[in-house]
Amino acid sequence: MNGDSERSARRTALAIVPGVLLAGVAGGVAFPILPIAGVRAGLPLPFIGAILAANRATRVVASPLVGAMADRFGGRRMLLAGLAVQVVVMLLYALGITTGHPGPFFLGGRLLHGPGSAGIFVAAQALAIHAGGRAHGGRTAGIVRAAMGIGVPLGLVAGGLFSDRWGDAATFDVAMAAMACAWVVALGLVPDLRVPVRHAASLRDVLRAMADGRLLAVGVLNFAASFAAQGMVLTTLALVVRERHVALLGLGDRGSSGLLMGLMIIVEASVMPVAGRLGDRVHAHARIALGGMIGLVPALVVVALAGNATHLAIGLACIGLASGALGPSLLALVAEMTPYERRGMAVGVLQLCGDVGGTLGPLVGTALFAGSTRTPYLVSAALLASFVPFAVRLARRESAAH
Repeated sequence: MNGDSERSARRTALAIVPGVLLAGVAGGVAFPILPIAGVRAGLPLPFIGAILAANRATRVVASPLVGAMADRFGGRRMLLAGLAVQVVVMLLYALGITTGHPGPFFLGGRLLHGPGSAGIFVAAQALAIHAGGRAHGGRTAGIVRAAMGIGVPLGLVAGGLFSDRWGDAATFDVAMAAMACAWVVALGLVPDLRVPVRHAASLRDVLRAMADGRLLAVGVLNFAASFAAQGMVLTTLALVVRERHVALLGLGDRGSSGLLMGLMIIVEASVMPVAGRLGDRVHAHARIALGGMIGLVPALVVVALAGNATHLAIGLACIGLASGALGPSLLALVAEMTPYERRGMAVGVLQLCGDVGGTLGPLVGTALFAGSTRTPYLVSAALLASFVPFAVRLARRESAAH
């Protein structure tokens, strides 16, 4: 019976993966294209920056609300709604290219991208922990979080290659078709996993969930991991490679930094399902998260002090390893500490914390980079070390409970 439930949980998680993966790819596709297209059209650089940041701003606001709606109407419906919005987003990007007026279309697309991606990512994570339950929540969380982690980097590569070969508008057309296919797959395969909710969640309910001590601790850890790995490292790594004259396989700055980013992301995505399954088996999600949190600190120090490609690769691989341990463990902890009918809201709060970290990471990293290539990483290591007590507290509670 346990084997049947494990297979059922895995099937549900794998059914969620296409939508999550392609949503990340579609989001990543925009980054190599929008800035260059904006510059060619004569858009001011501050306006281009506002376009690129618009989706983060709207997603921070939308994530908790989308989570509450997932509790009320079901994660499947919110996932389908998010995928449908992403089809419209890709259409707006394509219209920005073909009409020759990219400013309003790009900005509209980015503003819609925030709630659309929130619908996908929040609903997907809520569905994952619903499908896994207490026995297999780490496994399903690991599968879905891994798909979330690799989508955007794949999109960055695909956007650059496809736009060079076929053009910007055709690239967005392909992305739009891919999102439509993901919608069809989700419609046919993703089940409706929810329980009846007696009343709709209010803003007060959302704020109360954010103030819960245990959930707040998990949110703080997600903020820290996103700040370091998704925010600061991915933003400044190319600059580190250039300043330290690091070269891999005879490639230039962008190629070498791309390979190093790929190494970190591959390690992270590979570790997530393993960490989630291990946490299920030994009932140790909080202790695995603690290990990941502690591991991030020296890994950042290694990157800060690395003087050659080998040391830099080791540091980044360790960041991927630690982040991979944190991701599914935090999501599984949300499932353990939240009532079934409020898991969507809790996942929305978790996503909000991650988005805030991912937004502040680039800002802090680039601001500190002016002094030294080491400073952003050393400061981030110190910041993350100050968050370790949150992980220690969660691990102690888990040990006492089991």
